[in-house]
Amino acid sequence: MSYYHILIEVNDHISTIEQTRDIELFDITEIQPYLHSVLLPYFNEQLIELEDDNLEFKDVLHLKVKQTLLPINDLIEEEQRLLPSDTDITISAYEIFNNHELSQDVTTVILDVLEALKFEA
Repeated sequence: MSYYHILIEVNDHISTIEQTRDIELFDITEIQPYLHSVLLPYFNEQLIELEDDNLEFKDVLHLKVKQTLLPINDLIEEEQRLLPSDTDITISAYEIFNNHELSQDVTTVILDVLEALKFEA
């Protein structure tokens, strides 16, 4: 089984200071609902409607889809166990996503398929 993880970096308009924030959707086993709620709207430059948030396309700085063979917490725990016991380093999801042996970036593949199929939301 594969797990998908959608990472979205957006401009944050909560304060007067220009800030960004990350939205992380981890351990997705069924990508189809996210195809309609996130990926197609992003592809078509439309409003992305999440459970807790609505994102204007113009506010999305980056969108990535990563694929792993295990849930993200299992991978983090396994990588943490491999570190020497006297290490104060904490492994995060981003270290997992930057390790090409543990995850794949499938963003381009998904967007290429959407382009080939000319999906409309």
